[in-house]
Amino acid sequence: MDEKNLSEAGKAILDASRDSIATSWAKGLVGAAIGGAVGWFTFGWLLSQRVYALALPGVLVGLGFGLCSRRSMLTGGLFCAVAALGLMLMCEWSHRPFIADKSLGDFLTHLRDREQFTFVLLAIGTMFSFWFGKGR
Repeated sequence: MDEKNLSEAGKAILDASRDSIATSWAKGLVGAAIGGAVGWFTFGWLLSQRVYALALPGVLVGLGFGLCSRRSMLTGGLFCAVAALGLMLMCEWSHRPFIADKSLGDFLTHLRDREQFTFVLLAIGTMFSFWFGKGR
C-alpha cells in the first residue's frame, strides 16, 4: 500500500493500526542497541585496517532505531542524536586514547586537541543518526 496516495483519514487509520508508541520505542531501543554494538565493533575493525569511520557507529544507532521502531518520531531522532554522539565519543576514547593519560576525564577535557576531521565526523554521525532515528 502506498501511503502517499492516502487521504488524511486513511493515514490516521493506518497509524492507529500500527504498534503502540511504547512498543515502537521498545523495538527502536533494541534496534539502536544492536546498531550501536555493530557500529562499535565495525569501527574498531576498520580502524585496525587504517580506515577512520568514526561516524559509522552513530549512523547505525539511528538506522537501527528507525528500522525497528517503524514509526515517525521526532523524539526518537533526538534520542538517537544524543546517544550517537555519546557512543562516538566513547569509541574515540576507547580506540584512540591520549598517550599520556588514558582516563575518560582527561580525554573529555582535552577533546579540543583532536584533529578537525574528528569533529566533522562527529557532526556527520550525529546528523545522520537524527535523520534515520526520527523514522519515515
